[in-house]
Amino acid sequence: MSDASAQISDGVRAAGLLEEACHPVPGSPDASRIEVVRELARDLGRQLATLSDLAGEDATSDVLAEAAICCADLATLAACNAPDLPPDAAPRAASAARLAAGAVGALGPMVESKSADLGDGHAENLLRDARSAGWRAGFAARLAEEPSAERPPG
Repeated sequence: MSDASAQISDGVRAAGLLEEACHPVPGSPDASRIEVVRELARDLGRQLATLSDLAGEDATSDVLAEAAICCADLATLAACNAPDLPPDAAPRAASAARLAAGAVGALGPMVESKSADLGDGHAENLLRDARSAGWRAGFAARLAEEPSAERPPG
């Protein structure tokens, strides 16, 4: 397994953690929203699994950037929804946010090194996407670390 595939696989594992954490409680006012979050986590996991297969030994910068974006989306989804999950499930969502953010942090430099051979415009766009994903994932990881009592009301 290549280093890129391993990092993307961390995103797949994060998606699985979030999906496991999002079991709606029947009768809960948040049940339908939590089910939507669960489906989004499942979809992101599938997309990341496909990107992991594409990464192989010679992953393109496009595949790596797309994986970073998906992982950043996953980290944000997990961090923003962890406070609304039951107390026994919230830590899994927070772990998913941190794991996905770690994957983004590792994928960013890979995008940068693979983008060196591309045309200026394309490389700039990929680097911008990777940096944005890194910022969003980092913010999500910090948000996942905050105690829910300190968060501003939603």
